[in-house]
Amino acid sequence: MSSPSDKIWLEKCKPEALPIPPFDRCVYILKNHVVKKALQPGERGFDGYVPDTATVAQRDVNEIRALELVQEYTTIPVPKLVHEGDRQRHRFNVFERILGITIFEGSVWDNVPPRQQEGIKLQVQEYIKQLAKIPNAPGSVRSLSDSGEIIHNQLPHRGPFDSTQDFLSAYKDNDVPFVHEINATCLPVFSHMDWDLSNIVLHPNLDAVAGVIDWERAAFFPEGGRAIHRMCHQWRGWEALFDGIEFPVQSCVAR
Repeated sequence: MSSPSDKIWLEKCKPEALPIPPFDRCVYILKNHVVKKALQPGERGFDGYVPDTATVAQRDVNEIRALELVQEYTTIPVPKLVHEGDRQRHRFNVFERILGITIFEGSVWDNVPPRQQEGIKLQVQEYIKQLAKIPNAPGSVRSLSDSGEIIHNQLPHRGPFDSTQDFLSAYKDNDVPFVHEINATCLPVFSHMDWDLSNIVLHPNLDAVAGVIDWERAAFFPEGGRAIHRMCHQWRGWEALFDGIEFPVQSCVAR
């Protein structure tokens, strides 16, 4: 049986609050909150899409733990977790909604004046630097989910890995272009791992960042995921986001 709190939130999840068709989950946008709700077993997403339910569960846990770390160690504005639904029955999480604008189309970004684009980029670069200072005691390449697997479409081997060297060794025979760009001496640091502009909430005048959302793929990763970002970016000028950022390195590498 659902708890009273679960019922209250689920009753707010109406079709009109679902602006984007569901794929792995439904994301309901309420006035002051966002509800991320997993699809039920056997339920299909938009246009017959078959969700990866195991991956969604890991990403849900990873996001909650990532937000806790970010709130503890940085000044990055992120949504707070408001309610965790029954994971066995409904599996949904409720977050505060960061009010503002997110950019989903290149034409919108292209119309932002260059000076404002540069200001947004500098803000995000500062966030990347703050994340890199979060302690990673084991020095491993991993997510924060129970399995430690890094859930990213570009990573066929998900780990976890004990070190950057172990990560690179796992990919030495794979034709994954970005892997060859990673410095083997770089220590894994915490990263959002999906610095798409659609995950950055801007103030209405588009001059500054109001918050950063969607931390479900966050992980400790070499160079903060610089190489992945360069391969996946989709916005003019955004490929240079990591330019000029220095990450910690080991004093020596075991051979």
